[in-house]
Amino acid sequence: MNGCRKGILSSHTRRCNHSRGFSLVEMLISLTLIIIVLAVVFEGMVQMQRRNFAESTKVDMVQQTRDFVDQMVRDIHDVGYPPGRVFSGNPTPTCVGNASISCGLISFSPTQIKYEGDVDGVGTVYQIWMQLVAPASGNCPCILQRGVIDKASALGGSVPTYFTEVNGVLNSGNGAGAATYGVSLPGGGSYSSYTTADVFDAYDVNAAPVGTCTGPVACSSIRSLQINANVAGTFMDPKTNIYPNYCITSNARVNN
Repeated sequence: MNGCRKGILSSHTRRCNHSRGFSLVEMLISLTLIIIVLAVVFEGMVQMQRRNFAESTKVDMVQQTRDFVDQMVRDIHDVGYPPGRVFSGNPTPTCVGNASISCGLISFSPTQIKYEGDVDGVGTVYQIWMQLVAPASGNCPCILQRGVIDKASALGGSVPTYFTEVNGVLNSGNGAGAATYGVSLPGGGSYSSYTTADVFDAYDVNAAPVGTCTGPVACSSIRSLQINANVAGTFMDPKTNIYPNYCITSNARVNN
């Protein structure tokens, strides 16, 4: 009887010892599976964060560009005020060299425009310069700038301070269907189709294109201006490795 009990107890003890905990191999397999699952989840979270960040940055840049374009439209509506024609039939002798009278549009090219007007309604005539500037590399993405200076200071040789900028501009057309600057962006995208559009276009009263001009007389045939901005986002798409692009275009009639 005692031997039988011993056998029973021994067998029960062996069963208890056999079912106690996990083996080292089982623990390693479980840890490996957990690490794989966590890695997949973590990678998905990182990709989601990158995409959300890229999209939010794109929204900000679109708004920034839209604000810049809207500012230009408001400026153009005030170009030529107060006008030289109020004082003389030919505005040139009156406005040139006179800090109190606007000459209106004084310079135009596909990458730069300059105009004069009372942009804040207080009676001071300002010069507004808008231009496309390439970075030190000589390639776009370029910077679209807007600077303002009172005409009296401009006549004295000073240049505007540029407070408003749009970064990431890809187009730098030269008016003849070619780009002024190349484009250099990392990643696998091709951006050549965005580069040849002119940043600024000018049209006469018949909507015919007007070429580069300097001086109020030479630019007097211009009746409307157009701005085109093909802008690349700051961050590339995490899946395609391509920078998102968007285009904003607007027209404004010159009131001089």
